Amino acid sequence: MNDLFFSEKHYNLREDVRKLLMKELEPIKNQINKNNKIPIALIKKLGKNGLIGPLIPEKYSGSDLGLIAHCMITEEISKINVAISVTRTPCILNGYLLNRYGNDFQKEKFLKKVATGEKMCSICVTEEEAGSNVAGIKTSASKVGQNYVLNGSKKFITNAGIADYYFVWCITSKKVNPRNGMSVFLVEKDTPGLHIENPYELMGINGLYNGIIRLENVEVPEHNLIGEKGMGFQSLMNTFNIERLTLSCECNGLSMAALEDSKRYAKSRIQFDKPISTFQIIKLKIAEMATKLQAARLLTYNAAKLAEMNKNIIKEASMAKAFSSKTAVEITSEAVQIHGGIGYTDVHSVERYMRDAKFFMIGGGTSEIQNLVIAREELK
Repeated sequence: MNDLFFSEKHYNLREDVRKLLMKELEPIKNQINKNNKIPIALIKKLGKNGLIGPLIPEKYSGSDLGLIAHCMITEEISKINVAISVTRTPCILNGYLLNRYGNDFQKEKFLKKVATGEKMCSICVTEEEAGSNVAGIKTSASKVGQNYVLNGSKKFITNAGIADYYFVWCITSKKVNPRNGMSVFLVEKDTPGLHIENPYELMGINGLYNGIIRLENVEVPEHNLIGEKGMGFQSLMNTFNIERLTLSCECNGLSMAALEDSKRYAKSRIQFDKPISTFQIIKLKIAEMATKLQAARLLTYNAAKLAEMNKNIIKEASMAKAFSSKTAVEITSEAVQIHGGIGYTDVHSVERYMRDAKFFMIGGGTSEIQNLVIAREELK
């Protein structure tokens, strides 16, 4: 399958990425899971090596590798520990947002630091009463002199507490439909009135910082408005396409790891005087896992290729996200089953894969919402 989408440049890049990850991430992947803490220095090192800037031009310190390369990089990171990739994701998304909608001043001041990993990012959309219904957000921004004053709160915010830049979607006009009255602002950490809480732990993705941000009369300069006023909903929808592809790759990376671990274990586990890989039921499980994974990756890379061709991928990105996340849950569950009793312990990584996989049927837009998007596009 790779030959359909990868050039020699991609294969060479993959080898370089694997060497870097084997040195920096592989030795600590289980430590991250057990200690429930992600080393921020590692994320920054990925940035220094160009793995946060594949969608950012070299002019702004990006690696400008393209969306196919970004998908490949994301898979490789996720195969080892997907929590590292999920921490990197907001930096990818906000880098894309700044590059597409930011002005020259914002790109010089902010984008270069995102591309190199110097500054961590957080994407702040979800609220207590606005999850799937993005247009229902209540956080507001009012113009006061040359500044905007932000008030409200956001929930389930990735990188809450470790981000340097918080990209906050707000209502800037209550007189129009929220889809035409929403804007996005960059709020720098330590801005007075910005409060961070981390009140809960997650079922999986151990080490991920996730929490609540509260904004109480937070003043940001007018030049921190990203894109045109009132165009925040449109910029968010376009950014969502990149998010869905990124999360699809994270799912596929998990599935790849689960399949490889299962094949390895099945060949070494002896029962009834022979490897369980010789049993028909195990062969059928492996065959089904491999087929589902192939389909998920084809959907994902097809959408990425279309995006590189400047095609509309609203439907394709949602298809990839819905299918890849469902597939990851199924494949990782079968991986635990193949490992048997030891698979339900922390001796092997498959229990981590299974816990991590469930996140993707919810985070970044639930599977139900993805299916509604797909149906809407099909019925136009």
